[in-house]
Amino acid sequence: MSDKSTGNGEGADVIERVRAYVVDLGRRAVELCELYDFGFPSSVVRDHIARLGRDFDSFRGAFEVPELASGGRGSLWDHEQSVRYAAGAAMITARFRGAMSPANIARAAAAKALHEFQADLLDDIIDGGAYTFEEARSLYRMCLAPMTEADHFDPDELRMELRRRIKAHQQGTVDLLTSLTARLHDLLRHAPNWDAFRSEIRRENERLATGQALTVFQKRESRSIRMIRGWASRFPAPHPDLAWQERFARSVAHGSGLCLIDLCFAEERLTPSELRSHLNAWYYFDVLMTLVNNVLDIPDDAEEGLTNIALMAMRGAEVLDLTADPNAIRPTMRDYEPLLKRMAELSGRAITSAHEALDDPDSFYPFVAFMMPVVMLTEPDGSGDDLLHAYLRALAPAIRDACRATMPAWATTPRGTRSGRPYSARIASSLLCP
Repeated sequence: MSDKSTGNGEGADVIERVRAYVVDLGRRAVELCELYDFGFPSSVVRDHIARLGRDFDSFRGAFEVPELASGGRGSLWDHEQSVRYAAGAAMITARFRGAMSPANIARAAAAKALHEFQADLLDDIIDGGAYTFEEARSLYRMCLAPMTEADHFDPDELRMELRRRIKAHQQGTVDLLTSLTARLHDLLRHAPNWDAFRSEIRRENERLATGQALTVFQKRESRSIRMIRGWASRFPAPHPDLAWQERFARSVAHGSGLCLIDLCFAEERLTPSELRSHLNAWYYFDVLMTLVNNVLDIPDDAEEGLTNIALMAMRGAEVLDLTADPNAIRPTMRDYEPLLKRMAELSGRAITSAHEALDDPDSFYPFVAFMMPVVMLTEPDGSGDDLLHAYLRALAPAIRDACRATMPAWATTPRGTRSGRPYSARIASSLLCP
């Protein structure tokens, strides 16, 4: 692939929208970092955001997916949310950009955004159609397989197969999904370390395909939480105390896949112990990615007949009760508080897991632990603000303790300074299902 692949093109509008999200989220993140004591100064956040901002001009044209310019018009895809999550992916998976050429920084960012769009679109397709477990897993496998195929990938064959498998009312997604998959394949097979990570990517993709296929058992018409528990209990985990709900949460997330894409474009390789530490950290971040994303959606999911994963974590015994109506289960603040505390604990584990074998001079892993809820709980209408602050109050000491154990001493908020805004009744009222 020529270095000219980063010129102007159809993807320029998408790049500008991602840039705008990064700038807005970065500004908010700095304010929040100064409000709470996370164990590192707000300059860490400011530096990461500034570094990404300098990269954006090189990203133009790297997508080359015409359907993106129209936002996938005619499909069922939640394009605005995916652009926001792509901005988050740019921020939280750029750990090894220092080991990339400028051209490969652009390609890595484009590949990660394309995988984000692809994964979000597949998720919307499965949620919006009557698919069986095997049909859903087969669809995921078909679209993810080209990420590790060398030459024998034919976009026209994929398009025809998708038209056969995707439900009639979702046919508007076929061209966009084909183009996203084809462009991602093209970027990856020219990455300098693609061969070294193909087998790891293949394993991650199979885990994602199985996890996402299990989501069909969250739906009212095919609900079987016991089936999910049976599969999830057997999923591997870096620590035996991880509950089946947390293992399931990890199985449906694709953050580890984004990190492996990033490593494909790095020109230096990690040692086996460094790679294991990095992926263990991202195991925990994947759990958190799902729980943070789900915890705000419990009321909406109940209305749509879905048994929310965060609700499973909070009220596991009730959702497993065959005589109970999962849509009638309404969590209270007594349910939210231990869940937020557990999520904060897992964030601390992610940081310490990474630091077992990896140096972290830029505080990248604490930055990820902090930025993830900022990205996922920042809604345009402000509806996630109370939950965000409730979580940050639990998260701040967990990150601070992990930083204190593994990082140099930063000059942070003086002891005795009030951390964060005060608790208010508005938090409780906004978290409870109506």
